[in-house]
Amino acid sequence: MWDSKDAFNWVDDYFAHVRPYFDIREEDSLLIVLPNKAVKLNRTGFKVLRLLKDGGSITEIVEKLGGRSERRRELFYFLCDFRSMITGCLGEGGNRKAVDVVSNEESFNVLPVLSEIAVTYRCNLQCKFCYAACGCQKKSVSEMSTDEIIRILKIIRDEAKVPSVSFTGGEPLVRTDLEELVSSAREIGLRVNLISNGTLLAGSDRAERLRASGLNSAQISLEGPTAAVHDQLTAVAGSYEKTLEGVKALIKAGIHVHTNTTVNSVNAAHLVELVKLVARLGLKRMSMNMVIPAGSAADTGLQVSYSEVWSIIEPVRAEARRLGVEFMWYSPTPMCILNPLAEGLGNKSCAACDGLLSVAPNGDVLPCSSYPESVGNLLEKPFSEIWNSATALFFRRKKFTPDECAGCGDFAACTGACPLYWNVMGTAELAGITTDRRKHAFT
Repeated sequence: MWDSKDAFNWVDDYFAHVRPYFDIREEDSLLIVLPNKAVKLNRTGFKVLRLLKDGGSITEIVEKLGGRSERRRELFYFLCDFRSMITGCLGEGGNRKAVDVVSNEESFNVLPVLSEIAVTYRCNLQCKFCYAACGCQKKSVSEMSTDEIIRILKIIRDEAKVPSVSFTGGEPLVRTDLEELVSSAREIGLRVNLISNGTLLAGSDRAERLRASGLNSAQISLEGPTAAVHDQLTAVAGSYEKTLEGVKALIKAGIHVHTNTTVNSVNAAHLVELVKLVARLGLKRMSMNMVIPAGSAADTGLQVSYSEVWSIIEPVRAEARRLGVEFMWYSPTPMCILNPLAEGLGNKSCAACDGLLSVAPNGDVLPCSSYPESVGNLLEKPFSEIWNSATALFFRRKKFTPDECAGCGDFAACTGACPLYWNVMGTAELAGITTDRRKHAFT
C-alpha cells in the first residue's frame, strides 16, 4: 500500500508506456485521455502529471514530500485513480479517493477536447441516414486543398490545443491525399483516427499505406449483421462484403479498429446478432449512436425515439458483455427518459461547440457534423474569434434546450440532449415527466 517503501516503484515504467495516450492542457487544467475522456485537475494534480508526462521521475515528487505521510498517501491514491482512468475502469469516479464528483453549471473545458475534419462530402455509398446527405447532395461543397487542411491541422494542435483528430466525410478514402494528411497530422503531434465505411480498403493496399503514414485507429461503419440489412441502409449492393473486407484489411495492417452502428428502425431488431458478428471478426470494441434526424435521415422514417432506444440497446450491451466486447454509446439522451449514468453508459451530453471542434470540407466550423450552420471559417478567421463568438457560445451554454428542461436538477449533467432531435421529433416525450420519475445522477 501507500506506506510501503515500494509503493511507487511501478510509476516510472507505467508512465513510460502510457505517455502517448494522454495529454495535459494548461489552459483549463484538463487531463485528456485520448481521444475524448476528460477530467478537471486541481493545481497539484496538474503539476504531478505535467512532470511525469514530460519524462520526470516519481522519485523527484516523493522526495519533495519528505516525511509528510498524508501527502504521500494522497499522491498514491491519485496515481492509482489516474491508472484506472487510463485503463477505462474509473467509471464516473464515485467511491474513488482522489476523485470529487461535482455538478458543473458550465463546461469545465474552455477549449475543445477532440476534433474532426470532414475532408470531403463525396461518398461511394448512399446511406439513408447520412447526416451530410452525401448520397444526394443537391449542391456542391468546396473542398480544402491538401495545404489548407494541413493549415487547419496546425490550428487544431497549436491554437485549439486538441491532441487528436478524426478524418471523416463523406468517405475520406475518396481523397487520394489522405495518406499525406495522416502523415502531416502525426508530424504536427496529433493522434489520428479514420472514420470510414471501409469499402475502399477492400482489395487494395490502402490499409498498409495508411499504417505506414501513421494512422492510429479506425472506426468503420457497419449497419447490420447481414448484407440484407446493411445494404438496405447503404443503398449499394455488395457494400456489406466490402466493409467486412475493409475491417479485415485494417486488422491485418495492425491498425486498431472498431465498428460503429447507427441505431435506426431498420436495423434495431438485428443488433444483438451484430454483436456476434463483431466478436467473430475478433474485434474488442464496438460503438453505437442513435440516428440523428438531419441530412438524409430528416424525412426517411428511420428515427427511433429516446423513449424506446434503451429497450433496443440494453440487450445489445448484455450480449457484448457476454462475448467480451466493449460496448460504447455515443448519443446524448435526456436523463429523465434514459439516464446514461445510471445505466453505466457514461456521461453523455451535446458536445456542439463545446467538447467537439467539427470542421466541414470548406473549413467552416460547425456546431457538430450533423448541424449545417457555420460558426465561422478557420481559413478566414482566427480560431479564438470563432470559438468565442456569440453563435458558438449559444451552443456551448446550451441555450437550445427545450423549455421543459428549465429548472431540472440534472440539467448540468444532461444539458438537454440533442437539439436536432427536438427540432424534428418535438418534445412530447417530456410532457408530464415529474421529479419522481427521474433517476438523478448525483444522488
